[in-house]
Amino acid sequence: MTDLITLINKNQPDFETWEHQLGEHLQLLYEPGTVDEDDRVRIFYQTNELLIGIAKNFFTYGKFKDEWDNSKCSMFPFGQYLLLRSKKMDIAFHWGVEWNHFYLEAPVLYSENIRFMTDDFWTALLELKSLGEFEFTGGGRLNAKEKPYVENKTSTVFQMIRSFMLFQVDQMSGDYPHYTSLDLGSLIIKWPMSKDWPALLEHACKAFRLMYNLNYQLWKISDLAAKKLK
Repeated sequence: MTDLITLINKNQPDFETWEHQLGEHLQLLYEPGTVDEDDRVRIFYQTNELLIGIAKNFFTYGKFKDEWDNSKCSMFPFGQYLLLRSKKMDIAFHWGVEWNHFYLEAPVLYSENIRFMTDDFWTALLELKSLGEFEFTGGGRLNAKEKPYVENKTSTVFQMIRSFMLFQVDQMSGDYPHYTSLDLGSLIIKWPMSKDWPALLEHACKAFRLMYNLNYQLWKISDLAAKKLK
């Protein structure tokens, strides 16, 4: 893996440009009346360049044995994002800006393989909490009967294991035999735009590598099983 200090120093000449691009994005978001239509389009593509400029460091730092598609981006009412799609796993990570935060979001796919994960998986998951404002979303809603026994809003590990176990119980009971894969939810980590560029690069690079590796561990189980059937 590329040394983070070297990576940050290499990006140092871009910090002033990034600051300008981010400033114009925020002007468009918070003061849309001051920006004409031509500049709206220009700022959209400029913000996309900002996101790509930062994201390329994720790949350099992680040195993943993968290929990436970052050709798709989108706008939404409070920001915009870039899709970083892993061609190996066919998983898309969202890297974007929302209000006054940068954010990175990753789905937890192949989560039916949670039962094969070691403690190292859960240790890596909890490491995300030290890198930014971290949350786990999704995982399905509890019904009135389940809530008194398994409701928890504070532990990511508990919520993920709970969703997996409820899914398995449904599978064993035969109530939902058509479900073959568990949609466990998504991991999201945010950083305030006031964070300095070196710190953002460091934490975002580390978070992306962790999110990738968590998904890779889950994907690899299904990939190996598929290869054995060939």
